[in-house]
Amino acid sequence: MSLSRKAVMCLVASSAATLVAAGAAQAEPGGDGRYYGSIALNSKSGATGAAWNYPSWAESDTDALAECGSWDCFVVVRFADGCGAVSATSDGNWAVGTGSSRAEAERAAIANLGPLAPPFPNFGSSAPKSAEILHSACTPE
Repeated sequence: MSLSRKAVMCLVASSAATLVAAGAAQAEPGGDGRYYGSIALNSKSGATGAAWNYPSWAESDTDALAECGSWDCFVVVRFADGCGAVSATSDGNWAVGTGSSRAEAERAAIANLGPLAPPFPNFGSSAPKSAEILHSACTPE
């Protein structure tokens, strides 16, 4: 293998490791002993970014926005010593939820979307809207 090919392989492996680590700071509680997290969303594209295990919301907000990756992302949910989640429907509505576990936060985010079946009379599709979790994250549980 040539030297330049080895360098490219090393760069790719390094970049992949960086991407896996994005969003999670070294677990460092704040002065109050709590861990903070945030999830950012671009409601147009559906892009998300999350950060957790930070000593303050200011720091987790900054990294969640950076991970989301576009100028029109905004922080949609914050959580401390727990979990947060963002859900969306197929028609572009979104909601957030928090909880003491990932499953609880995800259930809350889906529930906060409201009824998923279209109200009647509905002159459009009779198919219920589908919901999915866009992103969820937790501080140490």
